[in-house]
Amino acid sequence: MVVAMVTVANCFNIAEAQSLQIALDARGIESFVPDENVATAAPHLFATKSGVRLQVAEADAEAAKAIIARARGTGDQG
Repeated sequence: MVVAMVTVANCFNIAEAQSLQIALDARGIESFVPDENVATAAPHLFATKSGVRLQVAEADAEAAKAIIARARGTGDQG
């Protein structure tokens, strides 16, 4: 079965993407960083682009966005 993945965050660097992955994983949401290899080997390539993408299954997108907002300190803290 093919699962549609959607980008839920564009991160400044691989460290931020991995930190958000940990936050999602802790809440049972699997995520994927399609840019991980390049962002690790050549981070300068992402400095002027849209950032390192963090993706989740389409069904988890809304929950993931809320978790990411809280992790970044931009969401509802309640």
